[in-house]
This record gives sequence, C-alpha cells and structure tokens, in this order.
Amino acid sequence: MKTPTVDRRTEPRQPAHDEVRMRQAGTLAAPFVGRLIDLSAFGFRAEHPCLTLGSGDQVEFEFGGRTGTARAVWTRIMGRRAESGFSILGAGK
Repeated sequence: MKTPTVDRRTEPRQPAHDEVRMRQAGTLAAPFVGRLIDLSAFGFRAEHPCLTLGSGDQVEFEFGGRTGTARAVWTRIMGRRAESGFSILGAGK
C-alpha cells in the first residue's frame, strides 16, 4: 500500500513553461539551461541537466525578465535530468 504524500507547500503555485538560465553560485561551473515547471511568490520548480546540484546549493537565475539568487530546497534525479525546488533568496529586476 502506497503512503500518501503530504503537500507541505504554503504558497499557491502557477504552472510555468519558460526557459530558466542558472549557474551554481560560488563555482566556476558553466551556466545551464532548464525549464520552469511552476512558480510561486517566493520560489520555483525547474527541470534541468545539473545532476550535481544538491539541497542547500545556491544558483543565480534568470527567467522572464527576473534575475536573482535561489537556494535548492530539494533535488530529484530522473535519469539524465534532475528536478529541483528552489526558494528565492533575493531578486534583481
């Protein structure tokens, strides 16, 4: 019997399909491009190719005219892609 998952999100999410450009903050790693899945007022969820991104890692992001820094709250590896939930720490534009 499968245990139901509890949705601990406190903010409403809006579906999104934009491209998101990210770079791991504080590293010399190359930027990578992902796809937004959904957005909230203070975070976003994205699918991306960075399999080394872990919980607590920070990224600089850019999408839809917004830029800023976000922290990965969780990451799930799905073969050659990953999906991560991010909490926005600071926004530029």
